[in-house]
Amino acid sequence: MFIKLTNAAPAFRGKKIVINKSSIVTFHRGEAVRDDFIEEVTYVFVPPHGTWEVEETVEEILELIDTYH
Repeated sequence: MFIKLTNAAPAFRGKKIVINKSSIVTFHRGEAVRDDFIEEVTYVFVPPHGTWEVEETVEEILELIDTYH
């Protein structure tokens, strides 16, 4: 099953991404340092593809995962 999240990386900000929830290993909230500011994002680790920066909070992601199980 898939969940839809909002990309927070500067080059793709606001674009939707769809991730297979069974592929998610970890996710946590943290700071992302940009050129002229720092913002809070959630890092979603999906190996072997890497880590995605998304706008949704940990709680919002947990709710999405629980809703579509």
